[in-house]
Amino acid sequence: MKKTLFIASLAGMFAFASCQGTKEQKQEAVEEVSAEETLNTAEAPETKETEDIVTMFIGPKQVDCTGVGPMKCLQVKETEDGEWTLFYSSIQGFEYEEGYNYKLEVRREDVPNPPADAPSIRYILVKEISKTKA
Repeated sequence: MKKTLFIASLAGMFAFASCQGTKEQKQEAVEEVSAEETLNTAEAPETKETEDIVTMFIGPKQVDCTGVGPMKCLQVKETEDGEWTLFYSSIQGFEYEEGYNYKLEVRREDVPNPPADAPSIRYILVKEISKTKA
């Protein structure tokens, strides 16, 4: 019994000692993480805000389309003389009213880990530039 207790005590001390690093090693690890966080936060806001803002032109009618099932899609183009394409998503903050042409400023954001049947990009209204009767 004493022998088992002695062996268990030695194993516990060994496990505890192996988890301990020197004070310098711990400080270096903290400094590396802090430097990475500083780099990541310094780079991200500058590029994301300007690159993800787009102008969208919205047509006056929704049309039948098929996504996961039958639905109505907006007709959208990114330039005034561009081709109309079907828009299967929604634009947060935008209330569509049929019979009007819209010019919008929209921010696109990546959706982290979207479900398999959901879009990987989220659209958010920044500004309604114009709304004209069709």
